[in-house]
Amino acid sequence: MPKVLILYDTSTGNTGQMARAVAEEAKSVEGVEVVLKRAGEAQRDDLDGADAIVLGSPTHNTQPSRAMRRLLADLSKVPLKDKMGAAFGSYGWSGEAVGIIARALKDQGVRVIGEGVRVRRAPDAEGLARCRELGRAVAENITTIGRQKDASEKN
Repeated sequence: MPKVLILYDTSTGNTGQMARAVAEEAKSVEGVEVVLKRAGEAQRDDLDGADAIVLGSPTHNTQPSRAMRRLLADLSKVPLKDKMGAAFGSYGWSGEAVGIIARALKDQGVRVIGEGVRVRRAPDAEGLARCRELGRAVAENITTIGRQKDASEKN
């Protein structure tokens, strides 16, 4: 069963709300396992076993949070090539974390879906809807790829 791993960090709870919305909609796609964890709780096995990795972080002083920066630094130790990925996050002033995360995933060979979801401060209904759309898009993409792999292996 394809697995979506959602790792996030949050300070005020805003990015945590976003992470739960991403996970909620990803879980609604049949045949997908979803794992939701704080960035500091992630283990190498979590990353190895995931077909998609979705990372979320608030922006602090134009950067992802400290926990997310540590996770991004550790990504180079894990083979991520050809996995799916996406980024999301909240911000107060500038919102660079989402782009930094997406770039780090791409640098590791991850196929990043979309530009990510950025929400200023607490997510409103529209922001949460965009997070749910992101979760669905990631889950549907990995199930489609899984079906294509299964079909090619049978031929």
